[in-house]
Amino acid sequence: MTKIFDSTTSAKSFLKSGSALTIGNYDGVHLAHQKILKKLISCAKTHRLKSVLLTFEPHPVKILAPKLAPKMIMTLEQKIETLFHLGLDAIVVQKFDHKFAKHSAKEFFKKFLKKDLRAKIILVGYDFTFGTKRSGTIETLEELGKQEKLHIEIMPAQMEKETLVSSTLIRKLICEGKVDLAKKYLTRFYGLTGTVVQGHKRGTALGIHTANLITENELIPEDGVYATFVELQGKIYKSATNVGFNPTFNNTERSLETHIFDFDSDIYQKKIRLSFVKKIREEIKFVSPEALVVQIQKDIKEAKKILK
Repeated sequence: MTKIFDSTTSAKSFLKSGSALTIGNYDGVHLAHQKILKKLISCAKTHRLKSVLLTFEPHPVKILAPKLAPKMIMTLEQKIETLFHLGLDAIVVQKFDHKFAKHSAKEFFKKFLKKDLRAKIILVGYDFTFGTKRSGTIETLEELGKQEKLHIEIMPAQMEKETLVSSTLIRKLICEGKVDLAKKYLTRFYGLTGTVVQGHKRGTALGIHTANLITENELIPEDGVYATFVELQGKIYKSATNVGFNPTFNNTERSLETHIFDFDSDIYQKKIRLSFVKKIREEIKFVSPEALVVQIQKDIKEAKKILK
């Protein structure tokens, strides 16, 4: 079972026999990340080491350049849950702050990687940087590894046909509503978690119950109607979800509303997971609530066809 540690120091005693280590944010735990982790776990078993991922919370850019920080594909909870299923021995979630950021590349390597995490093998992606102002490059890592007699392995860029698989690409696809394409690189549906809250009850008035969702996720697909799955208390339900401002009613706040098919239970304050399968259409303003209801019925029919 994967162990979770909240700092490199707290992981030290677990790693007495040494570790095979990878380092990075791993937002999305996508196809390229999975290839690195699969190789890391295999290396660790061969050399009788613990397989370890060192990740940071929050994302370093959120501390160092907040205005440039990307919206995260996953919450920390979702990331740990996804990583949990991949079979690592340990995940170290190191708090990232200005003090931590001041460590030089050499200090970072010696204190955190060698001394605390007892790394014997370090496996990272081709674009890995470390230390203050990202001063440590792949070449720096290889040189330090040589000095300390550590095995360093660099994974090349992961391409799918001619596409570079990256968290940046996946964020772009989700923001453009291309959730079906994002799934190809994530290897699972893009999902949000959140709590069902009281809405305007317009869906009920129109004869179509909807669950309004307040989410902890930062990255919301672009406005529109989607075929979705809802996971509630361990059960999966089919649904259609509207993301946007409900222009027919001139809403000023963006909302997430999902209509769960063949479902009529009270789920206020319940936590659900919403998985986006495919975008059905753009969000548009209708001339009347009645015209909207006609379109919603068409959307439900289309969503059922997609989710079949």
